[in-house]
This record gives sequence, C-alpha cells and structure tokens, in this order.
Amino acid sequence: MTFGLSEALKILGPGRDLSVQETSAVVAEIMAGEASDTLISAFLTALHIKGESADELTGAVQAVRDRMSGWDSTGLPGSLLDTCGTGGDGANTVNISTAAAIVVAACGVPIAKHGNRSASGNSGSAEVLNELGVSVEADPTVVRRCLVETGITFLFAPKYHPALRFAGPVRRQLPFRTLFNLVGPLANPSRPDFQLVGVPGEQQAELVASALARLGCRRAAVVTGSDGLDEVTLGGQTRVRWVESGVITFKSWHADDFGLAPTDAEDLRVSGPPESAERITRFLAGEKGPVRAMVLANSAAALLVAGVADSLRTGVERAAEVVDSGAGAALLKRWGKISRSAP
Repeated sequence: MTFGLSEALKILGPGRDLSVQETSAVVAEIMAGEASDTLISAFLTALHIKGESADELTGAVQAVRDRMSGWDSTGLPGSLLDTCGTGGDGANTVNISTAAAIVVAACGVPIAKHGNRSASGNSGSAEVLNELGVSVEADPTVVRRCLVETGITFLFAPKYHPALRFAGPVRRQLPFRTLFNLVGPLANPSRPDFQLVGVPGEQQAELVASALARLGCRRAAVVTGSDGLDEVTLGGQTRVRWVESGVITFKSWHADDFGLAPTDAEDLRVSGPPESAERITRFLAGEKGPVRAMVLANSAAALLVAGVADSLRTGVERAAEVVDSGAGAALLKRWGKISRSAP
C-alpha cells in the first residue's frame, strides 16, 4: 500500500514522528496536487503541534528537490554559496542577507541566492532586489547568464518549485509558520556547497542544521541572534551551529570577534522594501553606520564558511575592501542590467 496523508495522520495524531521516507511520500502527494486542502491543513497542523523532527524536514526537502524544474547546472561555477535564511523574525530590518550576498560575490565567491517574497518582515529578498533594479522573475537562461557573467544570481523559488503552489492556499490561512518555511533555504535548486542560514529560533536552528548535515552540505553556518534577528547579530550573541562533513559543532560569536562595535537592531528597522534598498545603496556607496557593520559581519561569516577567510576579522577586512573600492556597487549595477536582458 502506498503511504500517504491519511496514514501519516494516524502516526502524527498520537505524537509520533514520521520517517524520512514517509514524509517524502506525503510531500510528494501534496506536490502532485493529489491532496485536499483539508488533509494538507491537518498534516501541517499536526506537525506544528507535535514539533517537526529532523527526519521530517529532511524528507520534505528531498521531495521538493526531486520535483524542482527549470535549473541546469551544466557549465556553471562550482562551489556556490547561498545566504538564504528562513525569515520569520518579524524585525522589519534592512535585508542584510541580500546586501551580504552582493559583497561576498564581489569578493569572488559565486553566489546563487535562493529566495522568495517576505515571510514575516516587510523587506524580503525578492522585493528588495526588485527595488535595487534586479529582475527576480527573469527567465532561467538569464538567471544562468547572471551567474556566469557577474558571479551572482537569484533563484526565485516559485519558478523552480511550481508544485509547491498546491500547499500555498492552506499555508496562507494557517496562523503559524509551517514545515515548508524551513524547507525553503534547504531547497536551493543549485544545491550550493556552502550556506549561511539565518534562523530566528533555537529549535528551528537545530532542525535546519541537522537536516543540512543529513543532506550532504559541504559546510554551513546556521545562525541565530540572541536579540531575535535571524542572522549574524552585533547586538548580542550569535549562536552558531557549524555544519561540516555531516558533523555539527557549536560556536558563539560576539561583536568583538569581528572587530566591530555593537549595533542595535532598532537602528536597522525600515518601513518597507524601498527604504531597505535605499539604505543598501547608501552602504554600497560607502556610508558608515549600523548597516555597514551588520553587512560586513554577515559577509565575513559567509566568507569563513566558503573558506575564503581564515577568521571573522580577516573576512570583515576583505568585505570592507570591496565595498570601499566600489566593487560591490559596480557588481550590483552589472547584475541588474543583465537580469533585465532578453533570454
């Protein structure tokens, strides 16, 4: 008998976990459009009440990866890095991960940033990149061209995971974040070797790190700010789950480790994507202040993950060099131009 949603609910009801294979089968059923909204809602709610397990997240990611479409990695740079996080901190701050991706690419690390529109804040990567002049819904051939010619590109999740639309209406109606919010950063179609993943809570960070270890990620840092930010923070402690070769180790980073002054999250708040893009543009033009400090810190962490920097401080120095030279701003301009070109 084929395992499906009905069978899964009988296991989840008493509070037991699904296996990797069982979860993969259920998510495949959802993505095939064969599940009713009622069963999808019951499944996601049961998982939420019980608490998702690492096996369940791993199985969901495997199912989503197996059904992605539109991406061809032939001839592309190897050892890609992604700075996609889960979102959901609700802080409404400048989109730091997007700015860091631009800086890290300007440092010579190929970036394939996976993302979507905002999960809970008001400045998701897709919205902010549009404001910065990058076409996030470009044809896949143009997306590839961006990566080859500039070293950075954006993979807009709905274009590569169209089957997830079957869960969309239910997810929008549920008053809580679901399993699929954790799947996003792990389902990058380019399957990057390196990842810097921001997660707003400790329990979610543990799940994401465990899944990355099981899914064969070469090296990743799953970071959670003690001030509630879902990224490397300078406003307190950054709790780090360092994933390498299937092994998870724990680290703790503070502003001193980066050679930077503490920064208050309040100084990073924005009213929406236009203001977020404006502050990123000013930062790339050389403006000093809290945005610069936070982007340099997150860039340094990404460079450490990619093996380009041997310490957080040297990562900050390298990132500052490319910003101050104008290389980051120039890269964004080239990326935007190519992203708006014809296929």
